[in-house]
Amino acid sequence: MLRLIQILINLIKKPNEGVFEIKLLARKTIQVFRQNGLAGLIKKARWFFRKNYAASPFYFAGVEPLIKSNTIKLWAEKNKPAITILIPSYNDFDLISDCIASLVATVPQNELNVLIVDDSANPKHAEKLATLGNKRIRIHVRSQNGGFAKCVNSGMELINSGDIILLNSDTVAHRGWFEALKYGASEFEGGAGIVGPKLLYPDGRIQSAGTYRNTAEVQWFDHLYRFKPSDHGPANIATQVLAMTGACLYVKREVIDVIGHLDEGCVFAFDDVDYCLRGWEAGFKTLYFPAAVLTHREGATRPKSDLQRQREMVSISYFWNKWGHWFDHRNVRDPKTGKIRLIYVLQSTGISGGIRTIFEQMAYLENQDFQCELWCLDAGPSWIETRTPVRSFISYDELTSALMNEDAIKIATWWETAYPVWKASLRRGIPVYYIQEVETWFYPNDKRAQQSVIASYRPEFQNITISQYNLDELTGMGVSARLITSAFDDTKFKPIQGIQRRPDILLSAGRSFFQKNFNFTLRAWQLLGESRPNLWLYGQEPQMENLDPKIKYFTRPTDEELNILYNKCTAFILTSRHEGFALPPLEAMASGTPVICTDAHGNRDYISPSENCILVEQDNDNQLRDAISKIFSSPDLRDKMSRECIKTAQRFGWSEISKQLASFYQDVSRQPSGEVVQSILKKQGIS
Repeated sequence: MLRLIQILINLIKKPNEGVFEIKLLARKTIQVFRQNGLAGLIKKARWFFRKNYAASPFYFAGVEPLIKSNTIKLWAEKNKPAITILIPSYNDFDLISDCIASLVATVPQNELNVLIVDDSANPKHAEKLATLGNKRIRIHVRSQNGGFAKCVNSGMELINSGDIILLNSDTVAHRGWFEALKYGASEFEGGAGIVGPKLLYPDGRIQSAGTYRNTAEVQWFDHLYRFKPSDHGPANIATQVLAMTGACLYVKREVIDVIGHLDEGCVFAFDDVDYCLRGWEAGFKTLYFPAAVLTHREGATRPKSDLQRQREMVSISYFWNKWGHWFDHRNVRDPKTGKIRLIYVLQSTGISGGIRTIFEQMAYLENQDFQCELWCLDAGPSWIETRTPVRSFISYDELTSALMNEDAIKIATWWETAYPVWKASLRRGIPVYYIQEVETWFYPNDKRAQQSVIASYRPEFQNITISQYNLDELTGMGVSARLITSAFDDTKFKPIQGIQRRPDILLSAGRSFFQKNFNFTLRAWQLLGESRPNLWLYGQEPQMENLDPKIKYFTRPTDEELNILYNKCTAFILTSRHEGFALPPLEAMASGTPVICTDAHGNRDYISPSENCILVEQDNDNQLRDAISKIFSSPDLRDKMSRECIKTAQRFGWSEISKQLASFYQDVSRQPSGEVVQSILKKQGIS
C-alpha cells in the first residue's frame, strides 16, 4: 500500500512520472498473469513489494512482525504456566528490597512465586531478609557462601516443578516484563528453552540485548547494543542469540530436566554463557525478547576483591578449557578433497547484478581450489550458466535445518539470509556476511525493516563489503568488514576489434526499480526533442520500449551480446539514486565506452569526473540533458574518456579481485582465535 500511495502522490506532484509508473505496473501485472496465472501473480506481487518497497514487515522471512503489548497481555491472561522467580542474595538487602517491590508491582498476585536464596553467611542479613517473606516469597538461607552458581543450584534443587526465572537482586522489573518472558518462551518462533529481556542501566541506556563473544578481546563476552539508547531500533528486534546474561533468565522446565543446573566450575564467570551453550547443544534455543524490560544495576551486589578477581580468572580458564575447541576449531574442509567448502546462501537466483557477481566469484574461487555450493529458496538460475552445485529449499526453516549439519564457511548474501546462516553456524562451520550494500536503502519508508537490516549485522560474522561507501556506513554502525571491491568479468567485457561504434546510441540498463531512477534519464533525454539520440535499453522489462518511439529494448541479452551493445553504443548512462557498487558502468568502461552517471555512492570507487565519466546532479534534468548533448557532440572528448575508462577498469577484473577473496576465505579457515585465548590466559598466569 505504501508504494501505491507514493504513486498516487506522484500523480499529483509529477503527473508524467506518476502515469509512467502506473502504466509500467499495469503492463508488468498483465505480463506476469499471462505467463504464470493467478497463483504466480500473487507470489510475484508479494516478492515485488517485499524486495523493492518493504510494504510491511509481515513479509520478511526470519523476522516476526512487531508484537503488540496488548497481544502479549491477552495471551498471558489465558496462559499461566507454573513459574518460580529464583533470586540469589548476597548482603544486598536494600537492592533486593527494591527488586521485590518491583515484582509485587508488576507480577499478577496469583502468579507471584519467589524463592530468595541467601548466600551471604551473615545472620544479620538473614534477619533482614526474613522481613520480606510471606506465602508468596520464600527465603532459604545457606549455611556458607558458595558463589553464584552454587547459590543458584541450591535454589533449583528446592524447586521441583514448573519453569524458573533466574533473577539478580540488583534488578528492577518494568511493567509487562513477566508476561513478555512467558510469551517469548511459549509462542515466539515456536517458543524457546531460555529467554532473556532487554536490560537497561539505571540511566536508561541499554546494558544488554544478548551476549556475544567479544571480537576485540576474544577471551571475554560482551553485550549487544551496550550503551545505546533504550529505544535503539535494532535492539527492539526479537531474535535468537548465542546467550543471555544470568541477570534475568527464563528457563523452561524441560531444559532443566535435560541439562541440569549451572556448572559450578564457572564459579565467578561465564556460568550463564555455559548454560545457554549447553542448551543449544541439547537442542534448546536461547531467545532475546525485548518486549520484556528490566533495569540492572550491574555489579552492585558483589564488589570485586583481589580474591574474587583471582576466582574469576580461574572460572575463565575453566570455561575456555571446556568450550575453546567448540568455538575455535571448526572444520570447514571437505573430508574427501581437503578443499575449503564455501556455501553461499541466496534468497533468490533471479536476474540481478548482485546475484551474477556471486556466481562469477564462485567460478573463480573454484579455480583456486575452493569447493563452492549454492543454497537458495528457488529452483536455481536459468539465465546464467554455472558449474556450482545448487540446492533448493521451500523455506528458510528447511534450509537452516539442513545447513546446521554442514562443515563449511557459510556465507549470507542478503540481510534475510543472515539469520539462517548465523543460526546454522552456531555449532558447526563459520559464518561470513557478504554485504553488497547496506540494505536499509531498499526500504526508505519502513523503519521496522531498516532496523531489521541493521540487526542482521551480528558480531559473530566475519564481513566482506564491496565499496568504500558501504564500509563507511558499516563503520558508522560499529560493524567491521574487509573491503574487497566488486568486479566485472574481464574475460567477457572488453573492446571488440572490428566493431564500429555508432554515433547515435545512448545505452542504459532498462529497469523500473525505484533506486535506478530511470525516470530521470527518460525526462532529460526527451528534453533534447527530435535531436535526441536513439536510446537502447537492456534487461527483462521489454514493455519499457513503449515509453518512446526512439527506444529499443534488448531482452535478457547474454554477456557476449551485452558486450557487443557496449561496443556499439556511443555512450552509457545510469542515473541511480543509490548503488552498493554498480557494475554496468564499469562493464561499459571496460569496453571503452564513455559513461554519464550520478553519484550513486557505491560507484565512487571507480568514477573520476571529467576523466572517465560525466557526473551529474540527481534529478537535475537540464544538467543531464546538457551532459548527453556534450558527449554526443564531441568525438575528441569521447576518445579521451574511452582511454581512461579502459585504464580504470583494469583494476576491477575478477582475475585480480578473486585473489583477494581467496586470501580472505583462507584467513577465515585458519581460525587463529583459539591460540589467542590460550596465549592471553598463559600471560595472566592461568592455564
